[in-house]
Amino acid sequence: MLSTPLINGCTDPSDIGLVLDPEANRIGVFYAEIPLSAYLVSIDSLNTTNSGVLVAGGDMSDYFGETESTAFSRLSFGNSAARPNSDAILDSAKFSLDILTLTAEDLDEAKTFSAHKLTEPILDTAYYNFDHLDYEEAPFASGSFMLEENSDTIVFMNLDEALATDLFTKLKDEDPVFKDIFAFRDYFPGFALKGSAEQQTTIHVNRGQYNSGPPNTGIKLYYRNSEEDTVSSVYSIYTNGSRHFNGMTNNPTGTPTEIVTEKNTAYNVGNLVGSKALLGHMVKLDMEPLSNFLDTVDNVIFNRATLEMGPVENFPDSKMPIQGLIQYFTDDTNKILRREEDGAPYSVQQGTVPQTTTDENGNAVPAITSGGTNPLAFNTEEFTYVPANSQSGIVDYVDALYRTDVMRTDLLLYPARVSISGRTISTSSDFTRSLREYIINQNSIVLKIYYSKLR
Repeated sequence: MLSTPLINGCTDPSDIGLVLDPEANRIGVFYAEIPLSAYLVSIDSLNTTNSGVLVAGGDMSDYFGETESTAFSRLSFGNSAARPNSDAILDSAKFSLDILTLTAEDLDEAKTFSAHKLTEPILDTAYYNFDHLDYEEAPFASGSFMLEENSDTIVFMNLDEALATDLFTKLKDEDPVFKDIFAFRDYFPGFALKGSAEQQTTIHVNRGQYNSGPPNTGIKLYYRNSEEDTVSSVYSIYTNGSRHFNGMTNNPTGTPTEIVTEKNTAYNVGNLVGSKALLGHMVKLDMEPLSNFLDTVDNVIFNRATLEMGPVENFPDSKMPIQGLIQYFTDDTNKILRREEDGAPYSVQQGTVPQTTTDENGNAVPAITSGGTNPLAFNTEEFTYVPANSQSGIVDYVDALYRTDVMRTDLLLYPARVSISGRTISTSSDFTRSLREYIINQNSIVLKIYYSKLR
């Protein structure tokens, strides 16, 4: 591997052009800058069931149009939790939301959200981003809040008085509704959590896991068992461990993305291209220019290769873009390519592991390794996307394409959360957990490759 000082000893890459002149280049280092073109693909069947986050709210943009997300969830309760006595006194009833993060504009204004009782059940089936359930028009809880960026918080709404009284009466009278969660769902199927696109605000609410600590999203009934009690007890009906999904609507009329009408079809939407989580739009990179370049070089060693995109088009500090992008393989189907035997997706792998392996016939095929995928990560200083592995970039991927007959594919950039700890890079899906987005100019998408020729 070429040392950093030696690379820096060369002329600035922007002044070099496609390839250094072999006669003038005495140190044998060459540089290629390869522009890539991009397309927009709307993937089919984005499963949002049990993502762990309730996404509510929306926004309006010149690029994606008007987008609104509604979260749907069941409620549950603990059979072993202490219940009020038959003559207990209800002090208050709240509906609480454990807000993890948000994307917003105009945070100097209060933001309003509401919860509505479902009129149909959430079934034990898969739900997708285009799914919705019917709910009562009048909310059983609503509230307006002053929110802050980059801070998690718990907010409370007053529960509808009639519902609060009915719930508390049934609870303390040991009504069959509270016999188990199945009986309770017949009485209260769940709720829909809503905001509005006009507020330019989306909240990401913690659903909570089983046995993950105090439940912070759901109904809280505060009561005293007698007049002599000076401190209220609380009974929680919560979302922890409950089945849920996020459904969204989008109206792109008058925007560049209005031409994206068919699923798994690549659209040229102009100079600007981008992705929006939950909407299901992903950027597809045409990697043919890289393939053509590799066919023109002989007897070389690749020292470094990076894929860079950006800077991201203007965004407010309170609407940080998608944090990371997994580089999945795709072809003319515009779907993520998967291993036949188990459906595992193919992607650019981290540089510490092989990029290829062989099948039973001895043919080179993409590897899926324990080291995991090698994503692009958002640089918060430059506002660009660069390889999360900043040392080697994607040089091992480029080298594998050059030295083996493994299939050459295009790339689908899948929104993800990226965590970097030392040399460990981990990813998790962000596609169903937010309405985050990014928009870049196609002219900013480039492969930068440093290589040496063997003498």
